[in-house]
Amino acid sequence: MKEDVWKLVKEDFDEKIPRRTAILIKEGDCSPSFAYPAEFSSIGYLFDYRKNTTYDESPAFSIKFGEYSFPDLTGKNLSKNTFYCEKMEYFPSLIKRKVIFSNTGIEAEEKFGQVIDNSFFWEINLTCKNHPPYIFDRKFYTIISVNAGESKAKVYPDKNLLEIKMENKKIFIASNFDDCAAYKTIDGYFKDLGKGKIRKDGKEGNHILLGYRVKLRPGESKKLKFGISTYSKEKALKSFRVKNYENKIRNKWNNWFNSLPHPKFSSELDRKAYYKCWWVIKLNYYYDKRYGKTVIEALPVYRGYWQWALPAVQWHTSLNPEVGSSFMKKLLDLFLKYQRKDGYVTHAIYLDEKIPGERWARGNIIQTPHIPWVCLRYYYNTKDIESLKRWYPKLVNYYNYLNKSRDENFLRLHLWAIITSYDTGIDTTSAFQRVTYGENGKKEKFCYPAIFAAERCRYEQAMGKISGILRNKEEGFWFKEAEVTKRQVDNILWDKKKKWYGVLHENKELDTRIGVDGLFPFAYEITERKKAGLTRNNFVKLIGKYGIYTVAPGEKGFYKGTYWRGPSWSTSCALAMVSAHNYYPDLLKRVKNALMNFIFKYPSIWECMGAGTGEIARGDSGMMATPVVASNVGAGEALGAILVYYGENVFSIKEGEA
Repeated sequence: MKEDVWKLVKEDFDEKIPRRTAILIKEGDCSPSFAYPAEFSSIGYLFDYRKNTTYDESPAFSIKFGEYSFPDLTGKNLSKNTFYCEKMEYFPSLIKRKVIFSNTGIEAEEKFGQVIDNSFFWEINLTCKNHPPYIFDRKFYTIISVNAGESKAKVYPDKNLLEIKMENKKIFIASNFDDCAAYKTIDGYFKDLGKGKIRKDGKEGNHILLGYRVKLRPGESKKLKFGISTYSKEKALKSFRVKNYENKIRNKWNNWFNSLPHPKFSSELDRKAYYKCWWVIKLNYYYDKRYGKTVIEALPVYRGYWQWALPAVQWHTSLNPEVGSSFMKKLLDLFLKYQRKDGYVTHAIYLDEKIPGERWARGNIIQTPHIPWVCLRYYYNTKDIESLKRWYPKLVNYYNYLNKSRDENFLRLHLWAIITSYDTGIDTTSAFQRVTYGENGKKEKFCYPAIFAAERCRYEQAMGKISGILRNKEEGFWFKEAEVTKRQVDNILWDKKKKWYGVLHENKELDTRIGVDGLFPFAYEITERKKAGLTRNNFVKLIGKYGIYTVAPGEKGFYKGTYWRGPSWSTSCALAMVSAHNYYPDLLKRVKNALMNFIFKYPSIWECMGAGTGEIARGDSGMMATPVVASNVGAGEALGAILVYYGENVFSIKEGEA
């Protein structure tokens, strides 16, 4: 019997959610366009179809219902309605809200979602709460505001269809409205609203009003319906006319959820967390004309692909029968196709870049180079040796670039340095402040962190295994290099006094702060067990209520609410989970419980939050963290952490474990 996972993952939300984009409905399964609730003082949605990466909300258009009605109780004036949401629920592809009007006798049950691909439906069921014999008789209005340039409205009266033509896009809205007109100014439509009339001749303007006559006896109901599409009028009309939509949505999602492999869960909470991660991942599936079908970082903000997110992508694409490992191959090909001649591989690729990766390439900024061990795990899953052969020389070239630009140009330690915190992705964690902005008046050109030391060792280990598969007689070289790197990690970065791995600054000062940077040698299992025993108490310091601290409380530069300076991320949770798996199995449940609190604190999966408070963290410049993240700083890594807890070591580069 199929499980109703769709209902299981349902989440309640309220007006205190830090970013409303956490509650989003996609227009198409693989489209960049989505809608999310408007400000909670209104009943409506904002629509975004941009491809560029941005932290700011800038919807192309909005549709809001019920802000005004005519007439008021005097029978003469425009009424500014007041209302509140008694209940708000979020399901995959469906939002449900119950709205209580306080100034008039109406309650509304509102449902907004996607059942027809590349369109939205919206249904508002109004019920009269008047006491007999009082009849409810008013006009309600829907206001469509277009923000993307000048617009013209065209009405098809026989189909109750509105076509809004913008500079480079069309919006089609089908609805059972009684009146419709476009206005160039807000003052213009307010003048008509005050009379209770919408003029019939308005065709141009960025404000379109739809009028609805609502006349109900006590207890009677009326449904207002909308079909909305930025693709075609046919899609809009189909969504407008759709019936039994909730069951269709439920069945579609349950068929997919039930196709996914899963561990044998020990609790219903773990099961819900697992499928919640999958829900968020699927929201980031995207079809691009250049790249085909892929998965992007975070639909509301990060529209592109990040180098250090590749492991998380490999984990979930290999498990999803809907896409398989083709996603992974596509992204690996993409990063390596646009590799520079000197070997540089970009930090990230944005959807709107003319030359993929060009923005980060200008500053020679990389990101934690997981690529070889992701290629290796991809091969284990697919046996695609032709891709491995094609990638190998590019990986060698990248390795040589890293050696030269991140070691030979500096202290020649047989480790890798960073030239900014952004090289790692652990942006401005406290020990990296000096190399990024400067710290206490000191600014350095480079430093050697544990994350890159561990990554060099892992890079060499993975290349050795790839060489063995390709039988190119180079595996001995790689494994020898890995052993040298491993010794250097212990000789140079191990702090005997503090019992943790530190950061070697340009002035050769070892700066040790208990945090996520020092977890990488444990995650990659290159730490000796004796040392791991000594670090146990430090490891425990990192376990918070809402995940794993990125910097332990009390350490220099700890800030509980600022990005990588203390807050918990799914990355830190996964690193702690695999470290516990490798060295502290008795602590696995504590780490898992912290992860569950992280996952369920808010709807969606967010980048980061205070590990002790659960408050959404802010970046250095003040913006709040991002929801709907699919990658290693979101649902993908959280999913990996759950799999590690249940015995599947997704960090492993051993063939039987990949």
